[in-house]
Amino acid sequence: MTRGCRPLKALIEAEQIALERGAVHLMPCGRTNPFDLIIFEEHRNVFVRVKRSVSHFTDPFEILYQYRRDAGRLHRVPLTAVTARELWVRTPRGKWQFFLIRHDAVLEVQRDGTVIPHVALPIIITENVVQDTSPEGDTVGDTPSDDV
Repeated sequence: MTRGCRPLKALIEAEQIALERGAVHLMPCGRTNPFDLIIFEEHRNVFVRVKRSVSHFTDPFEILYQYRRDAGRLHRVPLTAVTARELWVRTPRGKWQFFLIRHDAVLEVQRDGTVIPHVALPIIITENVVQDTSPEGDTVGDTPSDDV
């Protein structure tokens, strides 16, 4: 994380990544600016805040904890049908993570802005599941056996 200084190396790299998505406007240095750059894509404008981190984030909610002030400032940018808000984080080894800040969620996105789909976890079903079929509420197999 940077302590009061703009992450200049990260901003230069972020500008190159942003140019792949559209025209880019870098914001002048200012501590109160809610975003560092604006990407003018074909169908929307993306307001981006760039940060550095000392670690990789495994969960989008870690972003809210670590960068709650920056996420809060980004959240003040009006969200319309043609705007988006993203927080870009650069780790010390040069790997980037991108997060979309919505009204109700934080989603990890790819560098082109597409949402990374969640992996569906399998549900394990055991074969010995007993159904409640009797009118009294007893389940089959609940009564003790006489052979014990």
